[in-house]
Formats: sequence, structure tokens, C-alpha cells
Amino acid sequence: MLKLIIPPPLKQEFATVEALWHSTGETRRVDSLVLSWVKYEKQLRRLFCFLVYQHPNITEKNISVVIDILAQNRFLYPETFIRAIKALGVKSVPDLIGPRHAELAKEISRIKEYRNKLIHGQITGLGIQSIQLERAVKWIIEWVSCLARGAEAAFGYDGLKRNTFRAAKAATCIAAEDFPFSTPAEFRAWLEGVAKGG
Repeated sequence: MLKLIIPPPLKQEFATVEALWHSTGETRRVDSLVLSWVKYEKQLRRLFCFLVYQHPNITEKNISVVIDILAQNRFLYPETFIRAIKALGVKSVPDLIGPRHAELAKEISRIKEYRNKLIHGQITGLGIQSIQLERAVKWIIEWVSCLARGAEAAFGYDGLKRNTFRAAKAATCIAAEDFPFSTPAEFRAWLEGVAKGG
């Protein structure tokens, strides 16, 4: 197998991926890829939520309503979160990732093609080799690392740390200058529009 290098800021989040990678299980490559993909999606969701939770009208009293809105929306994919972060008027994901974004986005798009089959236990029909799965894990780790570094520098939050709501409320400055919603109901409508590509 290729050598797996996990950057120190990602060590905790990717500890399970690293354990799978170094296991003797026959499916360790597929399992490592699927779990890495979950980390990729989770980081985007956490980063988006961190920005939303900074809204002054989102408090401990109504956070459960906001969480319900997120949980009920069935169209919150990575692409949705990327669009939604941009729609908040803050630094976009491509800008946060920096000069590596174009290449990383191309690889993520390619990986998604067979991830969709693998996660459902389907045959890809693409003749994917073990080395391709290993490289895919490394591409995802690089994306997560670049985004974490850029988001930490821009917002003081890398999208990896837990307790997103507390982190948002403890932030020294609010990232968005003017939120496109004021109430949970407006947030629901806005999010539905973004999810539909609007």
C-alpha cells in the first residue's frame, strides 16, 4: 500500500481511517475511502453550520429548530454546502482551499463517480484498482487539510472540531456581514432555495 500521511491537525478526525488503512482486512481500501468521504462531507456541513450559527438570532432557545430544518432537508449534499457557504457572502470554498482547488475539485468529482457505487455496495464497472482507491483517500485528505487550513485562517474554525454551535458563539467576529435570513423560517426558505440551485 501507499504510505498514508495524515497532517497533525487531521490526526484525531482521521484516526479511524488510519486504523483501517493499516489493518489486514481485505476491504480496507474501500472502507478507508468510504470513511474518508464521510469526513469530507462532514467538514463541509460543520463549516456551513458554524457560519449559520453565528447569526445573532440563532440562540440556545431556537437552535433545535435550526437543527431540525437541517435534518429535514434531504438535498444537503457537499455541493449544496459549497454553494451555501458562498451564498452567505463569506470567503468561498475555492478561495479557502487556495491554488490547489482546481486540481483537488477535479479529483473529488472523479472520486464521487465511484464513491456513489461503492457506498451502496454496487459494482462500479470501472475496473478500479487498489492503487486508485489508495490515491483517492490521499486526495480527500489533501482537500480536507487545505480547507481546514484556509477556514481556520479566515474564520478561526477548521470544520473539524466538535461542538460547532459553541465554537460559533465563542468566535471573536462574525464571518458574514449580512445574513440572507433573519428567522428560522426564513433560513428554511433560503436553504431550500440554495439546495435547489437557486
